[in-house]
Amino acid sequence: MEPETTWTSHAGNLALDFLNTRRNSKGRSVDLISTPAALQGWFDFIGLHPSHVDVATSPPHARRLLDEAQRLRSAIRYAAETLARGEPVPPQSLHALNRVLGASRLTAELVHHEGCLARIERETATSPLAVLAPIALAAATLLTDADPARLRQCASGRCVIWFLDSSKNGRRRWCSMARCGNRAKAARHYRKQKTADWSLRPQ
Repeated sequence: MEPETTWTSHAGNLALDFLNTRRNSKGRSVDLISTPAALQGWFDFIGLHPSHVDVATSPPHARRLLDEAQRLRSAIRYAAETLARGEPVPPQSLHALNRVLGASRLTAELVHHEGCLARIERETATSPLAVLAPIALAAATLLTDADPARLRQCASGRCVIWFLDSSKNGRRRWCSMARCGNRAKAARHYRKQKTADWSLRPQ
C-alpha cells in the first residue's frame, strides 16, 4: 500500500500530479514540496528535466521558485475545484497560469537530418519561472480539453488526491487501487465478516 507521503504519478495529467503534492496524512495536511530540495526531487521523479532547471534551482532562485510553485499549485487547485463543479474558472487562477505560461517560449525549426525533414523544438526560458511552464501547460490542456465530469477527487473521505478518469466506463473512484481502493475493499470485507459473525451468534 502506498503511504500518504509518497509522490504519485497516476492522476492522468501532469498538473494534477503536481496538485497532488499536497496530501492528508493521519488527518493532517502534508506538503510534499515544502523545500527547494523536495521540489527538485519531484522534478526528478516526474521526469521533468528542462534545460534551464539547474539554473532555476540554484541559489538565489531556489526559494523564489518554490514560492512560485506553491502559488501555481494553489491556482490549479482552485481551477480544478471550480471546473469539477461546472463553474467558471476564477480570473485569479487564469492570471497565475498565464503568468507562468508567459515565462517560456517554444520555437521550432525545420532541418534536413539523415535524408529526412525533421522538426527541432527549442525552449527559451525568459525567467527561472519557465521551469514550471510544462505544469501550467498541462493545466491549460486540462481546463480546455478535459470533460469536467471526468475530473474527480478520490472517493475516500480521507483522501484529497485528484485524477482525470480515462477509464472506458468512466467509473473510476479511487486515486489508485494500491492505495484507497484496497483500503475500501478491506473495510467492506471487515464489515461483511462482522455482520456474518453477528448473525451466527446464539439468540
